[in-house]
Amino acid sequence: MTLALLAGCAADDASACAPDFTAGAPAQATTAEVTAILARSCALGGCHLHAPGAGDLVLDTAADAWTQAVVGVRAHETAMDLVAPGDPDASWLAHKVFGSLCGVTCPGSGCGAPMPFGAALSADERGTISAWIAGGAR
Repeated sequence: MTLALLAGCAADDASACAPDFTAGAPAQATTAEVTAILARSCALGGCHLHAPGAGDLVLDTAADAWTQAVVGVRAHETAMDLVAPGDPDASWLAHKVFGSLCGVTCPGSGCGAPMPFGAALSADERGTISAWIAGGAR
């Protein structure tokens, strides 16, 4: 459920504000593919490698245990799950890497910078994450 809208979006058409999570996404993606993206872009010192991790999120990509930290886990900033299996539009992670989180968080909750900080993921990488979530985040 979209709780707030991006500037310039019509209140009765929140879907027009959401990014197209399927554009350029592969038909399916594996946990291993997403793990590789997170390991080189997110699970880094000063970000999400060690506790406490930015936003208290630690992504232990040395094992698939990182999925337990995000799949079905409520985000601190909003009522969304970090990863809602099968639903990129309801997943904080998808919005965070696509840079659309400000359009779906509660007003005043903040949205922070798109991730990863400093260098956006490629369209293919974002598509892989989105396809993994859409496929059930397994």
